[in-house]
Amino acid sequence: MTHSAENLNATFTSAAQAIYAAIQYTDKKHFSLADVMGLTSHAFRININPKNVDVAGPTSFNPDAVLARGLKHLGFTSDSMAYFKPATPEQLGSLIAFAQKSIDRGIPVIGWDLFIPEFGLIYGYDDEKQVLYAKDIEMDGPIPYADFGNIRTEIIWMMSIEDAGEIHLASSLRQALEMIIEHSRGKENYPHSEMFKDYAYGLSGYDAWIQAFEAKSVEVFGNAYNTEVVSDAREYAVRFLRGIAELWTLDIPEEQEVKQLAAQAAKYYEEVASALVEMRGMYPMPNGGEPNDPENAKKTIELLRTAKSAEEKGVAVLEQMAKLL
Repeated sequence: MTHSAENLNATFTSAAQAIYAAIQYTDKKHFSLADVMGLTSHAFRININPKNVDVAGPTSFNPDAVLARGLKHLGFTSDSMAYFKPATPEQLGSLIAFAQKSIDRGIPVIGWDLFIPEFGLIYGYDDEKQVLYAKDIEMDGPIPYADFGNIRTEIIWMMSIEDAGEIHLASSLRQALEMIIEHSRGKENYPHSEMFKDYAYGLSGYDAWIQAFEAKSVEVFGNAYNTEVVSDAREYAVRFLRGIAELWTLDIPEEQEVKQLAAQAAKYYEEVASALVEMRGMYPMPNGGEPNDPENAKKTIELLRTAKSAEEKGVAVLEQMAKLL
């Protein structure tokens, strides 16, 4: 998959990519990927393991909480089902039936760890062949019912969505900004897995990233992956905010003030994205460069401090937007 700078319909944030793909089957398909990235908060998220910046960071969140809340801002209700492996045949049967019910309504389900540990879509099934049809960033193809529980991670999870009707953009934006600000300020209150309890998120994620570089304990591939995901996300943050400033109609008296603030915030997030894109050049996927080289580490710490400083200013403007709304 190419990153967002090259493809406006692709992102390395697989949760948002899956949501965007799923809503193409609904009457909300007018939302751009930038809208989806912003309104679900994914354009503004960061989760970092301070020990080594491992590959689990970008998906170290509770999907039931984060995806369900973000989907509400797009005008959807959701339901989810999950079992820890090894799942029993009865549990696997329940999961397959859950997917089939949504597919029969014409809407794919969002799944986790279909072909690799990322989010993707289950979009079809064939009872005669005993297979589900699924797609993620790795592959598009069949998964035999008998193999469905053979995943790489610990939990088999899927989420269905249902269109909840009309939404009011100003209200959706306010709720999205509240979610983004909570994440940025370290105030999210979602029950995370015990294995992720030491991960830092929001603005403190930059401090955790710096900590790993100062300790020269950075995991090469994990750092490259986090850099790709977060830099791509902030590029989408810029697009989302520019879209509000230039394209959106909010139908509220404060519309012009909100648009001016969105344009101002976009400039700060451009600075964030610029610093992170420079890092992306230093630590390309999949080889990852040499993050523990002393000179590289020194330069990276400067870039991360620049990104954090600009993002702090950006978050302050988002808080002003939320108050107006």
